[in-house]
Formats: sequence, C-alpha cells, structure tokens
Amino acid sequence: MPIWALRQGYRMSEKGLWHPSVLDNTCRGMVISTSWVYGIHIDSARMNDALKKLIMMYPLLGGRLENGLVCYPSGEILFEYSKRNGRVSDVSALMSLPRKYEASFCLKKMLKGKFPLISVRLTDLDDGCIFSMKASHLVMDGRCFYRLANTLMELYGGKNPTPCISFGCDLSGIRIPDAFDASLFYPLPESALFLVLWKKMHKGRKGRILVSSDRIRSIKDSTGASRTAILSAVVYGMLGHKAVSFVQTADHRGHIRAIARDYGGNAASTLPPVMLSSGLSIEEAAIAIDNGIRSCLENDERYFPQYLLLLKEKLPFLPFPLKMAWKSNPECIICNSFISFGIYDGMEADGIPPLYAFPPDLPDPVRFFPAPAQEDGIYILLNF
Repeated sequence: MPIWALRQGYRMSEKGLWHPSVLDNTCRGMVISTSWVYGIHIDSARMNDALKKLIMMYPLLGGRLENGLVCYPSGEILFEYSKRNGRVSDVSALMSLPRKYEASFCLKKMLKGKFPLISVRLTDLDDGCIFSMKASHLVMDGRCFYRLANTLMELYGGKNPTPCISFGCDLSGIRIPDAFDASLFYPLPESALFLVLWKKMHKGRKGRILVSSDRIRSIKDSTGASRTAILSAVVYGMLGHKAVSFVQTADHRGHIRAIARDYGGNAASTLPPVMLSSGLSIEEAAIAIDNGIRSCLENDERYFPQYLLLLKEKLPFLPFPLKMAWKSNPECIICNSFISFGIYDGMEADGIPPLYAFPPDLPDPVRFFPAPAQEDGIYILLNF
C-alpha cells in the first residue's frame, strides 16, 4: 500500500464525520450515474480490489448516512457481478441502457444509512462487458464523480495515483450574506408545483443529435467561443433562431477564491440566463452566449454566495424563470454540460477505452455529452 494512502486514510478516519454543505443538501435526493460498454472483459477480482483501494484513498466513500451526516469509515462500496448472454454491439445501439445492466442504488435506504454512497455493477457479455457506477449526489457533483471513476480505472490498471480530491474541506470559507438580493433571481410562481407535475407527465421531445468535431472547430475558429456556447448556439438554431434565453451550469472551482480546485463535494450550479434576440446566426449566437457566460462568472463572487443564501433560507426564488422553461416549446433552455470530464480518455481498462458511455438519466432539458471516438463529436441530448 502506498504511504500516502495510509496517511490519507488515517487522517480522515480520525475525524470520522463529513458535514454536507447547504449546496450538498439540496442534492440529497439525487443520484449520479454513468455506464460504460467495453469490447473487452474486465476482471471482477481486480475490480473488487481496485474498489477497496479507492476507499483507502477516500474513506468517505465507504461511509453511511447518519443523522444527516456522513459517518466513515463504516462500510464498503457495493460491488455486483453477473454474466449475461448478448453482444456489446447490440447494447451500444440502444438509446438507453436496460435497468438489468445498471448498478443498483436504493435512495430511500441510503438516506436511512442502510445503503452505500456508491455502487458498481460489472456485467460480462459474450464479447465484452458493461461497467456501471452510481453515487449519491449528496457527497459529490459530476466533476468529482468522473474523477473518482478515472482514479478507479487507474487502480484497476495497477497504478498508484495520488489523491486529486479533498473531502476534508467544505464551503464554510464562503461568507453567506445577511441580506438577499432578489434582483439576481426570479420569483417562483405559485403554480410551480403544477408546472413540475405537468413536465413529468408530458411526453416531450427526446433525441440525440451528433455535432461533429469539424463543425465545432469551424465555429470556434471564426468566433473564439467555448464549446458549451457553440453547442448552445446549435440548439438555438434547432429552435428556429427564435428569441430565447439559455441557462448554463457552471463549476465554481477556480472562480470562487474560497473553493479549492480539488474540492470534494458539490461546487456547481446554474448561472443567470443569457438572453438572445431572434434572427441571429449560429456564430452570432455563440458569441453572445460565450460573452454572457463570461460575464456571469466574472460576477461569481457576488452571485454564488447569494445563491447559497437562497438555498439556506429556502426562499421562493430560482436562478431562471421556471415558467418559461417548463413548456413543450420552451423560451428558456437549461443546459447541463459533461464535455469537460474524463468520460472516455480517463476510463481505459488495460489501455482500451470504452466503446460507448450511456449518459446520466437526468431531467435536464438539454445535456451536452461526449460521443465515442469513432463518432468524433459531441451529443446534444434533448428532453423537452
């Protein structure tokens, strides 16, 4: 065992408790998940050993919920292994992964301290396998989730990675203001509950659209905009270049001085919307969205503490206009991007990258998710 693993485990075991932040607590009822399809077989014994080493690096991952806090070390990551008939090409062709291949996760039991914070399932097929991982959103956001998945695959490969996440800190370094600035947010309409129920019942427009790397590169060369802004502009074009606003999710690490870059826990949220007028070209829309994102992040030291105050006090406000977003033909588009995470390059097993990754099944109206190498691009996943 590497000496740093002993030190990390010992230091965290001494404390034994992890206090969720106000942002973590808003994610208490959510689960993060992704499943990868491989054209090779992953050794179950080696994977089980890698999971044990991962807990040695981060004892919190073996914790259990107790009285609202995470107590650790007190258990293990759930690991399930099975064999099924079938070929990886048949699975990869599906729009969504059948439940039988997904890692188990019982949210109700987890909230009562009777189920692990993380679960993994490895399913062997005739010519490959499916590796599925789920985790409580309470203790991590997407960036942490994929960093842990990348670290797990390094451990599986026999490497000794150094810890890249610190679960020993929280958001307490951010001073939550005394007064709420309602000008930064939108009132929650009285009909909010009806809107949410309608959205759940409405059979919206679902789809998966590939935007090629060549197209992204071409727009980037002419505009200098980020990939997230470019993909949002493509969605704007799909909606008919109508007047619409875009809400982006942002990782506040690197933008808020009090949040360390290796912070473990939730550090992402939605930003204020960027409004577009009708009739813009894709390039013009990409520039406008990119400028809007930059402007929001430049104001992050003011906005994010206000956002935490909103969560802490459970105020009837949101960062975006709910009524405009919860429509079959929305005028406010909420985007959630996964394109900066190690979803393929960081998930090699014995040097072989996965053939395909099934994205998290989230209710976000629009998600950006990397396509596998053979497709050379990024998916726009629609759910409205």
